[in-house]
Amino acid sequence: MLSAKLGQFFRQIYQNFRILFAVVKRNIIVDLRYKFQIVVEITWTAVNVFAFVLLGAAWDATSSPAGVPYSMVTFFLVATGFFTVFSGVMESTVEAVTEESKLGTMGFLITNSVSPTTIILGRYIAATFRWLIVLVVIVIPPLVLKGVYPSTFELFWSSVLIFFMAWIFMAGFTLILTSVSLIFKRTTTFNKVGIYIVRFLSGAIVPIFSFDDSFSIGGKPLSSILIWFPPTYALETLRWIFAVERPSGLALGGTSSKDGLSYVGFNDLFKTNSTTFNLSDPSLQMMYIASILFFLVSMLFAYWLTQVSRRWGTIEFY
Repeated sequence: MLSAKLGQFFRQIYQNFRILFAVVKRNIIVDLRYKFQIVVEITWTAVNVFAFVLLGAAWDATSSPAGVPYSMVTFFLVATGFFTVFSGVMESTVEAVTEESKLGTMGFLITNSVSPTTIILGRYIAATFRWLIVLVVIVIPPLVLKGVYPSTFELFWSSVLIFFMAWIFMAGFTLILTSVSLIFKRTTTFNKVGIYIVRFLSGAIVPIFSFDDSFSIGGKPLSSILIWFPPTYALETLRWIFAVERPSGLALGGTSSKDGLSYVGFNDLFKTNSTTFNLSDPSLQMMYIASILFFLVSMLFAYWLTQVSRRWGTIEFY
C-alpha cells in the first residue's frame, strides 16, 4: 500500500516536471518568433550600460579613498549585469497570467493540466534564458575588457552558486507578484512597485554605508543588517568576487582589488562569518535556506490564490 502511494507520488512529480518543461519550451519558441523584442531588450540594456559607464566615470572622478569602496566597474557594471537578468526576467514574467487571459489561452492550458503556478514558473525559466543571452552579449564584454571577472575557478563556481541562490529567491518573489493577477486582472502598477522595492533594497547598500556611523539598529550598522536580504547579499558578494584577485582576500583587511581600491575584508565589512562562498559556507547556507523557504511559501501562496480565484470565478477553470 505504501509503495503504491510512493509510486503514485513520484509519478505525479515526474508528470509535473514534464508539464513544466513543455511550458518552458513553448515560451522559448514564442520568444524566438518575436525576435524584434529581443533586439529591443538588447538595445535597451546597451543604452543602460553606456549611461552607467558615463555615470561611473563621474563617480570615479569625484571618489576619495575615505569614501564608499566602489568604483565604476564594481558599482555600476556588476550591478547592471545583476539587474539586467533579474529585473528583465521579473518584468517578463509578471504579465504571464494577464497575457494568457488576453490571448484566450488560459482556459486551454488549465484544461490540459497546466496550473497557474506552472504557467508562471515556465515563463520565469524561459525568460531567464532570454535575459542570460542579453547579459552575455551586452554586459559581460565590458567587464571582460576591464578585467573584472572571477579570477579562479573557485571564484567562478562561487559566483554561479550565489547567482542561483538569488534566482531562487527572485523566482519566489515573482511568483507572488504574478499570482496576485489571478484575483485582480489589472496589476501592472502593483507589479512595478514590487519590482522597484526589490531593486531598491538590493542596490541601496552603497548609500546606506554613508549612514553606518550615525544610524544603527540594535547596535548594528544598517548595512550589516541589510546584507542578510538575499538579493543584497548576492549583489554585494558578486561585486567582491568580480573585484578581488584571490579567494584569500575574503577575510583579510586592505585587500587590493582589480579596480585599484583597497577593500576591507568581506567579514569585517558586513560582520559576517563567510569562508569560501561555496555550499559549505555558513552565510551562503543561511541564504540558500532562506531563499528556498521563501520559494516554498510563495508556492503555497500561489496555490491558495488559485483556489480563491477558482471560487470567485476570476479566472477560467473548467
